[in-house]
Amino acid sequence: MSSWIEKLANKGRKGGNGVLVQISREVVGRKRSINGAISEVRHPAVLDALSDDDFSILSDLIDERIDSDREFAQVLARLTHAAAHAKGFDRQTVDAALQLDALLPAEDPAREREKLLRDAYKAAQRSGYVQGGRRALGRLGHRELAAGEAEKARVLFQQQLDLGPANSDSRDEVESAIMLGDIVLRDGDAATALQLYARAEESARRLRYSRGLADALVRRLDIDGEKIDLATRAQLEEDLLRLSTELHDDIVLTQLIGRHANTLMSLHRYEDVVAHLEDGLEVAREMQDLELENACLAMLSDVEQKIGRFDNAVDRQRDLINVEEKLGNMPAAAADAVHYGSTLLTLGRYDDACQVFERAIKLAEESGDDYVAQRAYGGLGVTLSAMNHPVDALDNLMQALEIARDTQDIAHEAQWLGSIGEALWKYDQRDDALRSVHQAIEAAKKVDDVDLQAGMYSLLGQIALADKDIRKSVGYYHQALDLYQELGRKDEEVNVLSQLGTMAMDVGQVRDAMTLYQDALDIAAESGQRGAAVRLYGRLGRLAQRVGDTRASLLALEQAVDLAEGIDQPLLLNQALQHLAVARDTANDPNYMETYEQALRAARTVGDEYGEAMLLTNVGARLLADGARRDSVEVLEHAIHLADAQGVAGERIANRARSLVREARGGRRKEQPTRQPAARERQPQREQQRQSERTAYAYQAESELQDSVM
Repeated sequence: MSSWIEKLANKGRKGGNGVLVQISREVVGRKRSINGAISEVRHPAVLDALSDDDFSILSDLIDERIDSDREFAQVLARLTHAAAHAKGFDRQTVDAALQLDALLPAEDPAREREKLLRDAYKAAQRSGYVQGGRRALGRLGHRELAAGEAEKARVLFQQQLDLGPANSDSRDEVESAIMLGDIVLRDGDAATALQLYARAEESARRLRYSRGLADALVRRLDIDGEKIDLATRAQLEEDLLRLSTELHDDIVLTQLIGRHANTLMSLHRYEDVVAHLEDGLEVAREMQDLELENACLAMLSDVEQKIGRFDNAVDRQRDLINVEEKLGNMPAAAADAVHYGSTLLTLGRYDDACQVFERAIKLAEESGDDYVAQRAYGGLGVTLSAMNHPVDALDNLMQALEIARDTQDIAHEAQWLGSIGEALWKYDQRDDALRSVHQAIEAAKKVDDVDLQAGMYSLLGQIALADKDIRKSVGYYHQALDLYQELGRKDEEVNVLSQLGTMAMDVGQVRDAMTLYQDALDIAAESGQRGAAVRLYGRLGRLAQRVGDTRASLLALEQAVDLAEGIDQPLLLNQALQHLAVARDTANDPNYMETYEQALRAARTVGDEYGEAMLLTNVGARLLADGARRDSVEVLEHAIHLADAQGVAGERIANRARSLVREARGGRRKEQPTRQPAARERQPQREQQRQSERTAYAYQAESELQDSVM
């Protein structure tokens, strides 16, 4: 008898768990064999010293030592299982077997683990230990699945889940439900798979089991994501994003970033899209994942352009080119450079656009991509045309046209012919322009490019209008309108109707102009073009002013401001407020000064010094007409300073402001009446004069706004 058994014989049941601990240490220290140790723990004296509490203590100790001393934990687990089995403690035998199974090597040629688990399941059945039995079945299912025995695994997992309701599931059942779902899904039974994933999701949420919940959500979204309503899908994706971040699951995280962005886009939650993609961009850079960074930048560029944040969008496009070059993807870098240059062109940053298009040409030629090269040459040509460099512009557009013809790219041949026509017309080469535009239309018809045909008919309408051939211009615009209606291009329908309305207004056909503007406004409202609606209300307001309908004018301009306040386009709101301020001043509306203050704040927000100078000049004129000379001079001097900074563009405003300052300092111009009216007669006359002056100043201010974005 060993010294430990002798001590136990003397001390009775006290300290039984310590015996197993000490024997395990001796095995690890190579002082005894594992078989000898198992024989020793089966001795009645050792078994007699072990209680239920001892097995709980031993289980906790095994868990504590797994990471720090795995060999000791494994030996102690073997001895604990042997002791529980020998003592006839079925529940403790099951728990010890499951604990030992997790510590044994994955390779199991002698099928020790399988025997261990099957014995554990039998012990669980004998004792009515349902949870232990379910866990044993789950482990057996894992083994069969790892061995490629999917059918055997299916039976075991199903048996495990059938032993209890979902509300009694543990983490083991969550994992088994997911694996069983994968098995039935491979057999084509998506409906049953979804039921199993839903059970796993519900149980994982109840247990706060992040790994299980993440795995269930991934599968549910993969199978059924398109059928789930957008709001629910967005919420599930947000849950999964949070879980994958907590679990540091980079694979799921990278897959989900783009998917969630698309869901938010479908919900028109553009601000949330930007915030989400910025987070994704940060993740990509932390992980040094250039592919993910590339995807985030591309989507950010698109959505920020969609919501009018062009300055941010161009920064994304610049970064996108750099990432593509780091990836060694030169054709993509060239294509991105063309996109970047096009955005810069849209923003009027012509010098920057030229540099980017030149870079795109170099990248495209180095990678041998004729398609991108022609787009880059074309973009450079259009940019140079905007910069009034006709020779260089036409050279580059002709280069693009030549590449398109060499590659038999009729679609782009039509596009470049159209651009050449626009450039030629801009440089007063009318006949050559018309020839090029008609060639563009014929080429566009060959490839059924209805959009380009419509654009060319619009250009022909502009040329005819410049020739003062109103009838022909209207005909061309109606051809363009018919084509845009065929395409469903609501934005262009609005533009063409608006142009036709302006033409009608210019020739005095007020009713026709009103009808055309109203038609355009209806389409803009129907298609959600709020920016276009703002401009149209502005034009309706000015048209109403022209016919002397002050009330209708104010209502239209107020509607323009209301709409502009609801969209993220500060420049448009700035212009709408300027028009409304001037109109209210002209109408002597009691809210005119408050509106001027709003308009001035908006102008300062967007850096519109020209608009600020115009508004201040008008306020100064109003103060002067009301007799507040000192305040008037102070305001007008600031207006002069701002107008002078605009150079030639600000001369008219500066001259008007200086004239008003001279009047304020020199007194009102002397009248030469034939008689001196009585005091009671003079007051109405002065008020009438002031009102006349205010109206004149307001109309003069209005004239400064006619070429604005409204």
